[in-house]
Amino acid sequence: GKTCAFLGNADIIGDVRELADKIRQTATDLITNKQVDTFLVGIKGKFETLSHKMMEQIQCDYPNIKIMLVIAYERDLEKVAYKFDDIYYPPQAEFGYRGWSIAKRNDWIIDQTDYVIAYNEYQGRAYNYCKKAKRKGKTIIGLGKQDETI
Repeated sequence: GKTCAFLGNADIIGDVRELADKIRQTATDLITNKQVDTFLVGIKGKFETLSHKMMEQIQCDYPNIKIMLVIAYERDLEKVAYKFDDIYYPPQAEFGYRGWSIAKRNDWIIDQTDYVIAYNEYQGRAYNYCKKAKRKGKTIIGLGKQDETI
């Protein structure tokens, strides 16, 4: 199967329900039409949290998919209140300050995925990671207004 990751701004601007529906529709399309069976999710921001919740719901209809939590810090495990099938802590994220650890986690995610569901309402750090993913040949599916410029 193939893999999809979620990368986006920490904050959600606008209608959360509308964004949740877009996540659900996009992920379901990838499952049914692109053979995606693994979803890489994090817990760093509101977009990642919403994506994780949507994937839990989708997994009820598609029990064959796998939700993999990818963390930047070991202490992130203390905050996890969601269901996941597997967890990965990139070893290169272990050493360094906060920004370094998140950067190394995101680099690992980009290397592992085929698709990225992106949410970029402004050109921040997540936007730059989506551009990096595109340069590496990953398919970016944008849900935010800035994703058109990637």
